[in-house]
Amino acid sequence: MIYIHLLLANMIWGLNVIVTKINYDYFHPIFLTMLKLLFSIISLLIYINYKKISFKKVSLKSLFIQTNFINVINFLLTYYALQFVKGTMTATINSLAPVCMFLIAVSFSKWNYKIFFSLCMTIFGFLCAIHFRIFDLNKSVLFLIIALFIYNFGNYKLKNISCNPYVYNLYLLIIAFFEFIILLLFIKKPLFTQVNILYFWLFLLTSGIGYAYIQCIYLSSIQLIGPLKTSFFMAFNPAFTYLFSLVFLKEKIDFFVLIGFLIIFSSSFYFILKKQN
Repeated sequence: MIYIHLLLANMIWGLNVIVTKINYDYFHPIFLTMLKLLFSIISLLIYINYKKISFKKVSLKSLFIQTNFINVINFLLTYYALQFVKGTMTATINSLAPVCMFLIAVSFSKWNYKIFFSLCMTIFGFLCAIHFRIFDLNKSVLFLIIALFIYNFGNYKLKNISCNPYVYNLYLLIIAFFEFIILLLFIKKPLFTQVNILYFWLFLLTSGIGYAYIQCIYLSSIQLIGPLKTSFFMAFNPAFTYLFSLVFLKEKIDFFVLIGFLIIFSSSFYFILKKQN
């Protein structure tokens, strides 16, 4: 059942990236992030109350550290970069998620030539996806890569939590929400200009309610099948991001990106097998 939820979460995540990019034409990124957190909190509170899940005390220090990795620093870097990066390039960066998690998981483990070869193949796949134009990459792409590492590091540290994942996720979201409220106090530009009703509601569904669902599934999956396998299955979301980029943003099919995806996906799968062994 968890794999079905992971597939659905991938679809929502892939659509969310594109809907978020479209809404940048109307909203300030920080304000958009605050709305995302607000509606995630509301939807989680409704679900927790419906299921009558009891709350539990947890370490405030751990919550603060983890939410800044997962929900604050990650969002700030990602939401800035998404303004300047194509949807297909975002999909390419996100396909590196299993590699990030793998590097984090084995950072203190013994490497061998097979693992090193797989890592080299993944880098080759990424270079293929960007047409080997490494010197054309701007700081927005760098921000996306850093955000991906930070997000995966934060989630890896959640593998040992004993609290209910829905409740723990709610705690993380609430802390992040108040941090973004403080950030909004320093924003001098208009928070929004106009509202496209269709894309705004799609944003609330995919980025508000959807993110609460995605992160809860992610936390549940980490506890059930481990962080490495979870990151591998969540790496399907770039395929949906790429597809929705073609549909909504009218971007063109890039066969270099498709080939790069296949190489990265194959190498990531090999990573999983070696780690399991």
